[in-house]
Amino acid sequence: MRTVLFIAYLFPPIANSGTRRSLSFANHLPDHGWQPLVLTQVEPPPHLCDRALMSEVRAGTRIERAPLLGSNIARRLAGALAAGERRERIAAGLEWRLNNLVQVPDEVLSWYPEAVERGVALHRETGFDAIYASGWPWSAFLVASAIGRRTGCPYILDYRDTWTPRGTAKWEKPSRAQAAFSPRLQRWAAKEAAALITVTPSLVPVVKEDTGRNHVHCITNGFEPADFTRTTPAPVKSDAICIAYTGIWRPDYGLHGLYQAIRKLKDDGHPGLHRLKVRAAGFKPGPAREMGIDDVVEETGYVPHEVATQMMNDADLLYLSVPEGFYANACLPGKLFEYMGSANPILAVVPAGSEVAQVLDEVGGGVRVDPGDNAAIGRVVQRLLAGERDGLFTARNAERLQRYTRAATTAELARVLDAACAGAPRELAS
Repeated sequence: MRTVLFIAYLFPPIANSGTRRSLSFANHLPDHGWQPLVLTQVEPPPHLCDRALMSEVRAGTRIERAPLLGSNIARRLAGALAAGERRERIAAGLEWRLNNLVQVPDEVLSWYPEAVERGVALHRETGFDAIYASGWPWSAFLVASAIGRRTGCPYILDYRDTWTPRGTAKWEKPSRAQAAFSPRLQRWAAKEAAALITVTPSLVPVVKEDTGRNHVHCITNGFEPADFTRTTPAPVKSDAICIAYTGIWRPDYGLHGLYQAIRKLKDDGHPGLHRLKVRAAGFKPGPAREMGIDDVVEETGYVPHEVATQMMNDADLLYLSVPEGFYANACLPGKLFEYMGSANPILAVVPAGSEVAQVLDEVGGGVRVDPGDNAAIGRVVQRLLAGERDGLFTARNAERLQRYTRAATTAELARVLDAACAGAPRELAS
């Protein structure tokens, strides 16, 4: 059993979609000959956490937590200035200000010095054979490269997204300093990496271009079969049709198309609309009320992962959308794989030929609609309400689905780690 220093800023108990990939890799790596030694951040504020996630961490996994430098300084200063509750208030205010002084390449850069020193100390204490880092945050890549240079261990960088914005998504708004310095920082971090990983085939050439490196692997996200109760679609109920969505809501990403289609059916007085129920989780409730369809739509806000997977299990249809622009074709949302794992039908509002469309063509179990074609979304809903699900969705290929289990994707990561360790030994940095 070899050991990998597993650098993942997003790790339990942080409740974030990026947490799921790191957690699953760490849980399955021991089955492939690699013991993860997790290096993550000190627990963040409660509103960012889900304590139940800690119960999902594999027993025996060692977790080391490095604080943000600003947090340490804030607490020392507050301790010298006050006591009791006043000290805590001063510490919180100072912590926020200090940690936000420098945000290049990201707002958690002050994690860097503490994490690097902790990683080097762990190498002296227990040793490890390789280093893996998951980004965002991109400062985790800087941590990995610094530890790699100081210990001589090969390091691997896993891009869950693109570091350099593609200039098309409304939610990608780097500061001037980030835009100016991040490209150079990215190339510095990737320069001596043993390998780079990203999550979709379309992002492989993007990462190659951004880093100047050719050694880039694609390892998609996946699903845990144990989270799902069936291998065939749920039987259709006669009294109600349930559509489920789990994910975020952004100006260019969410349930806009489905909501508009339902609003149109409501305006047209569709007689079966009272049988429709939409359950949506993962974003602040409100959009359904604003559109006047909250009698049909239940927005639950954030829910624990186990509740989200139960929503998928119970649904008659799962709704999937993608961001506008570059990512409409290039992204593979993590929930796609869990949707497929649930065995229930998927309505994918994605472009033809996109990464999502290609995976659904391979595995089956879905129907695709062009983004913006709300009339087509409405027709799918009407067919479901009319009891016409048969023939609407393609058949699912269970054998091809298996390549997207978390165990299978972790096996790919283990092979990348094996290859990194089989490479030429590196000299320790002075």
